[in-house]
Amino acid sequence: MSRSVYGMILSLLLVSCTNMIETKKNENKFAGSLSELNLNLEVTKRTLSNGMKVLISENHKLPIFSLYTYYDVGGRYEYPGTTGSTHFLEHMLFKKTKNNPAGTFSKFIESNGGNSNAYTTFDNTVYYENVPSYTIEEIIKLEAERMENLELEPEAFEKERQVVLEERKMRYENSPRGQIFQAMMKTIFEGTPYGGSVIGDAKDVKNLSREKMMEFYKDFYAPNNAIMVIVGDVDTNAVIDYLEDQIGKIKANDKLDALKAKLDQKSRYISKAKLPVVKKIHGQSATPMFTLSYPAPGIGTEEGYALDFLASILGTGASSYLTQTFVTNRRPKLESIYAANYTLKNSGVFFIQGQLLDKVNLNKFRRSLMKSISKSCHQAVTERNVQKTKNILLVNYYSNIQTNAGLGSFLGSNEFFYGDYKKYEEELAIYNSMDVEKVRAVCQKYLSPKKAAFISVWKKHRK
Repeated sequence: MSRSVYGMILSLLLVSCTNMIETKKNENKFAGSLSELNLNLEVTKRTLSNGMKVLISENHKLPIFSLYTYYDVGGRYEYPGTTGSTHFLEHMLFKKTKNNPAGTFSKFIESNGGNSNAYTTFDNTVYYENVPSYTIEEIIKLEAERMENLELEPEAFEKERQVVLEERKMRYENSPRGQIFQAMMKTIFEGTPYGGSVIGDAKDVKNLSREKMMEFYKDFYAPNNAIMVIVGDVDTNAVIDYLEDQIGKIKANDKLDALKAKLDQKSRYISKAKLPVVKKIHGQSATPMFTLSYPAPGIGTEEGYALDFLASILGTGASSYLTQTFVTNRRPKLESIYAANYTLKNSGVFFIQGQLLDKVNLNKFRRSLMKSISKSCHQAVTERNVQKTKNILLVNYYSNIQTNAGLGSFLGSNEFFYGDYKKYEEELAIYNSMDVEKVRAVCQKYLSPKKAAFISVWKKHRK
């Protein structure tokens, strides 16, 4: 799966439980290819009467379980004037509901030695808990309650608005990295739902009404818009019966499919970006920080997988091409550099980011970087480097297959993005078949200077 930066791809794609791996007999388990690795996942997949998808995988090693709930709603379903609604709403899901006072959810988790959290992306909103097995029924009740009965108490709503605005300042307005990332998204995805930040524009967050958020909640927090994944020490049949009893009775949103079809129209995701472009932004960075970005394909394409390889070859680790060229050589120009392939449901961006050393001329460096990129398709993409990337995948495949939470994230992400948690079988085959020609082809196609956006943040740039 190629939906985000390379490290995130590895952690989400290649996570499972250690007792669920099979290799060919009589072979060194690290000597084989990716195609020789098989996840022997025992997963039960069901759909409740109201349309909610359920995935359950039992693991009885310890009396604990992880529960992930994926909602198909993110920044891509927002319009100008409502940006940040999804993220703001995520905060409110931990507040008062019809039958539970504010704080009930978190207090129950913490009092039983567990932990919980949530995150919002452009494509989805995900809630997760890691708790003892004896809490399974109460956790399901709590999830059912906040799926159906959120109240958006006025006082709590206004307090959380300020929390979100402060979070925005910390992540974007007062952070050079946040500034440059937001500028990149606005530039590459101009005029599309991806052209901003998940937290939203400050003006929109300040003006968002409770009524508008409640409308958003009722539209998208429906069982037929959710996937629930449970991994750990549970009884599958008993859990499914209990889910049907507690969540199966929640009414589905019959208008959801039509609404999502409208919001997912391809025309909404056609970027109006005018490339190439060079932008300079005033910020707090003592030395120039930069990003060089290019439009790229969305999730699940073979070209996207090839771009994952290219990102690793160019900018992952001390031996990567750009690190050796600009950071560790005899005359270094950069403090750091990395490359990433960030893919979303309906589009993507390939980018290179780094920070200059003191007294390095920004304009001269930009020209030098562009020349290096043009040479990299042949100089960096070699059989050795392609194989090294496959080895990285192999090592991470083993090192990340440790926890219930890891498997929950893995199953949920594949089911969410592809509609089938078994998608990893196809992905591993694609990664294993990757070769020099395929990686060079995407390098030449997508890393064109005519499609580039070079953005820098520096305290010496004009305000």
